[in-house]
Amino acid sequence: MTVFPESKHLADYPFIEAGFPFHISLNEIRGRFPAHRHDFLEFSLVLGGEGTETVNGRTHRMEPGVFTFLLPYQVHEISARSEGGLKLFNCMFDLSLLLPAFREEESLSALLFSEAEQAPYVRLEGEDRSRMEALVREMFEEYRGCGEGRAFLLKLKLAEVLLRLQRARAGGGRVKQALPGPESSEEAAVWQVIHYIHSHYREELQLGSLADRFGYRPSRLSEAIKRQAGLPFVKLLQEVRLRHACSLLASTDMRTLDIALEAGFGSFQTFSRLFREHKGMTPGEYRRLAEQSRHRAPAGGVGS
Repeated sequence: MTVFPESKHLADYPFIEAGFPFHISLNEIRGRFPAHRHDFLEFSLVLGGEGTETVNGRTHRMEPGVFTFLLPYQVHEISARSEGGLKLFNCMFDLSLLLPAFREEESLSALLFSEAEQAPYVRLEGEDRSRMEALVREMFEEYRGCGEGRAFLLKLKLAEVLLRLQRARAGGGRVKQALPGPESSEEAAVWQVIHYIHSHYREELQLGSLADRFGYRPSRLSEAIKRQAGLPFVKLLQEVRLRHACSLLASTDMRTLDIALEAGFGSFQTFSRLFREHKGMTPGEYRRLAEQSRHRAPAGGVGS
């Protein structure tokens, strides 16, 4: 019997703050964390212990200094080998959180467009490792606090972490990186399509027009999106729009009708129906629930 990896969504985690799709935690993994994929970006930094991680069928060692960066929908699992398990920081965040930075900084954008052609991890050493550990610890402490400008500062620190990852990859001597495998160039191309969907979801997107823009046959693009994202094109677009709607419901006083249009839904009826199907509640009920939890202190949790 074929066993499919579990699909997870950022909204599935109860400790994710409404309106700020970001979470960082310090975890210990013992034994095996089974294969799964999710719709958000994720990085981890190993502090102690030994083990392995398998990403899209390719396995690498997990040991102190290993930094892994995962794109949405990549299937991965972790196995701890040492008696004390693996100790690591784990950070999960939605692609929308850094889209403006991805557009402005070419090296950040390369994380999305070129990642399929690179190994998903680097092994940091010396000064690179010390600097990254200190930066991620600062991010962790900031997340646990409630200081003024907390969300904005976390975005800045997150951008710095990813930029330092890119610098480490280019550092050569101080970074030992696995050689990239024979990944398909189509996988990298499909990532550009997924990024386009995340950037233009407010528009009236159609599979046919996307196929024309990126040089695909519609049927081929449909298969490629489903293979990479685990969702057909229409479902993926709905997920992106609904996540944006949830963010607006939780963090603004906009009318529900205006939110439906802002998120790219053609009608309020369609938005209301899909929202109930996906979230199990009405938009109004979701907003009231978010209001109740808005000032709740951040909680810990296991990532991945």
